[in-house]
Amino acid sequence: MTAKRPGPAPTPPARLRIFLGCAGACWLLASCAPQRREVVFWEFFPTTVVEPLLDKFEHENRGIHVRLEQLSWKSGPDTIAAAIAVGHEPDLCELGSTWMPQMLASGRLADWSAGVADLKPMLRGWELASVGDAIYGVPWVVGTRALYYNKTLFERAGLDPARPPQTWSELRDAAERIQKLGGGVHGFGVQAGERNVLFKKFMPFAWGNGGTILSDDLRTATFDSPENREALDFYLSLRDVGQVDRQDVLDRAFKAGKLGLEVSGAWLIRSIPRDAPGLRYGVALIPRPDDERGTHASFAGGEVLVSFQRSKNKAEALALARFLVRPDNALALAIAAQSVQPAAVGADTIRYYREHPEQQMMIRQFETAVPTPNHPAWMDMEAAIEDEVDEALRGKPAADAIRDAQKKLTELIAKAGK
Repeated sequence: MTAKRPGPAPTPPARLRIFLGCAGACWLLASCAPQRREVVFWEFFPTTVVEPLLDKFEHENRGIHVRLEQLSWKSGPDTIAAAIAVGHEPDLCELGSTWMPQMLASGRLADWSAGVADLKPMLRGWELASVGDAIYGVPWVVGTRALYYNKTLFERAGLDPARPPQTWSELRDAAERIQKLGGGVHGFGVQAGERNVLFKKFMPFAWGNGGTILSDDLRTATFDSPENREALDFYLSLRDVGQVDRQDVLDRAFKAGKLGLEVSGAWLIRSIPRDAPGLRYGVALIPRPDDERGTHASFAGGEVLVSFQRSKNKAEALALARFLVRPDNALALAIAAQSVQPAAVGADTIRYYREHPEQQMMIRQFETAVPTPNHPAWMDMEAAIEDEVDEALRGKPAADAIRDAQKKLTELIAKAGK
């Protein structure tokens, strides 16, 4: 049986012909239009804080779309390590400064020396992202620890609430007088052994006293020194006029009006209006050893933006990083987050910080803060120092704790060298 050849298709109505013609033209234009390049950005802030900035970036850069992925502080490092292992790194990634030493040593980060050289005079915190003259990231926001004090308890103890302690002796005297108030009130919050926290509470006193951890070339441990022993002896003396506990417990005691002084971060400023709106408090520089020597030192940390050698869109990632660290954008992030400050030089003179002196003091404290050494074994080194300081808080002689920490640091240097 022979099949019939199909006849010509029926002609569509005029209105349908017009529609099909328009649809074909739109398809042709879409296929010829330039495609938006996608930048994959991994970060740790709440998306509600970051997304308005990314909308602004996309408006200013019509050819780029940002795909945002939020990481958690608990699993983020493992997620990043796994991505590196299989070659699926994001284009742009936020890294905490304490992770940078290991990342810098890995050789996986993109060299941004040429791309950010013009930003160097405008930002603080370059030590967090550099090895010698080579720059492998850009400081986005910074953070440190400062001294918090309760003005009401100062008045009850006969202290001037307008004059926080400036020296070690003034700090201990204030803590002692507040401790004597009794009724569950304590003078100073002494940090107990808590990983990634104790180091940032003790080392400000050591750094302020001229103490160091490693030599400038990172090849020798320098922790066993008179300066560090003296600092630890002083820190241990605060146990008698204070409360020894974890960070969150000390913060709660301060907000409850039961703690006169403590060293803490900007997150406390963020939570006080919510948890203790009536609290009268101030923020000051961490005391120096005495009026004639030492500095008001603290821990210098922050968030660094990096790209990887195997990232697919490094040029676009650099453009996004440069946008995010702009003073206006970093300020918007800091105001929304209320836990960090812009890395921009002179940020403390911005109107917002003039109107918020507690936040302003955090920026000024960062000016005399000290970054940790960019040694590949840094995380283990920090843990070694924390373990020994914790042992001292439990009764081990300060000199022995400093000596044993020195021994552990020396072993880690040797192991890394192999």
